[in-house]
Amino acid sequence: MPKPNELCVVTALGQKYDIWQSVEVTHSTDDVIDHAMLTVSEPSSGAKSLAALKLKPGDAAQVHLAGQLVLDGRVYLRQTAYDNNSHGVQIGIASKAQALNPSTVDASPGQYTNATLQQIASACFGKAGVKFSIDGNPAGANIPFARVSEHVGETRFNFIERLCRMRNLHMVDDGQGGIVAFRGPRRGTNALREGFNILRGQLLLKNNEHLDDLKVVGQDANRDSAYDNAQVSASAKVDPPVSRSMTLIAEELGDQRAMQMRADHEADFVKYNLVDGVVTTQGWLCPDGSLWFAHLRELITVESPMLVPDQSMIFMIKGIAHRQSSQEGTITNIMLCRADGLGAGAEPLREK
Repeated sequence: MPKPNELCVVTALGQKYDIWQSVEVTHSTDDVIDHAMLTVSEPSSGAKSLAALKLKPGDAAQVHLAGQLVLDGRVYLRQTAYDNNSHGVQIGIASKAQALNPSTVDASPGQYTNATLQQIASACFGKAGVKFSIDGNPAGANIPFARVSEHVGETRFNFIERLCRMRNLHMVDDGQGGIVAFRGPRRGTNALREGFNILRGQLLLKNNEHLDDLKVVGQDANRDSAYDNAQVSASAKVDPPVSRSMTLIAEELGDQRAMQMRADHEADFVKYNLVDGVVTTQGWLCPDGSLWFAHLRELITVESPMLVPDQSMIFMIKGIAHRQSSQEGTITNIMLCRADGLGAGAEPLREK
C-alpha cells in the first residue's frame, strides 16, 4: 500500500488515477509553465485496464501530490506503445497557463495608453482564460505605461514578458493555472545539509557571462519629441568588476525610473546565470509537512563542504521537480540560483 505522502493522484473525467510507474512534476522560473509527465504500465484504481485509461489531449486534469493540489490544467500529450513483452501509456499534463505560449495577440493589435502592467496583462491573458497577478508591491510595478502596442504575431506570453522587463518583474506559474509576476526572493526557513537531507548535489559557479556595467537607452514619451531631448538612460552594476559592459535599447518608452528598472532587470539576469545548482532530497515534503513545491523563490541555506567553497551559502530556489520511480524512489530535485538572481528581496531567517 503506497504511503499517503508519496501518492500522486490525477483527477480527470470524473475518475481518480493513482497507480503510476513514474511521476515527474516540475515548477520552475526557467520553464515558467508547470507540467507533469506520468507513465503507467499497470491498471490504475481508476481504470480496470490500460485500455480504460482514456485520458487524451484536451481533457481537464488536476494533479495532487501527497493530497495537495499542485497543478490545474489539461492533458497535452498521450503516448502509447506495446509489443509482445511490454505495454504502457505516457500522459503529459500542463498548467492552464500553457495557452499563453502558442496563443498570439489579436489580429488587430491593441494599444494601451496610461495603463498599468496589471491592467494590460489581465486584459491580454484574460482572453486566454488565464489570471495574472503581481506578488506583493514591488517598487515601480504600478507605474502606468504611457503607450504600449501589441505586435502582430507576438504570443500573449512574449507581449507581457516584454513589459515585465520594463518593470523589473519576472513571471512564474502560480500552481493554480494562473501567472504571477514577482521581483526578488521570499524569506525562507529551510536548509539543506550534507549528511542530513542531501542525497546528492551538483553546483556550477561561473563567470563567462558576467557583465559588470549595463546601460539601457530609451525615449521618454513625456518629454520633447526631439530625439536628443527625449533620450533617457540608466545603468546598473554587477559585482565584482570585470571590465565588461553592455548597452541595450529599451523595448518601450519610459522615464528615468523605467529605464533604471529595465537596467536592473538585465543585471539580475546576469546574476541569475552565474550560479546553477541542483540538490536532491528524499521524499516530496519538507520537515514541516509542506511540499517543496510551495517553496519556489524562497531563500535557502545549503551547508555542504563538498558542494560550496565556503561550506555554507545562501541561494534562491529557482525550481522544484518532484519525481517518483521504481529506480529512484520518491525524491525532490531542488534547483538553485544566486540569492539575488531575480532581484533583491527578503533576508533569510537564521536559526538561533
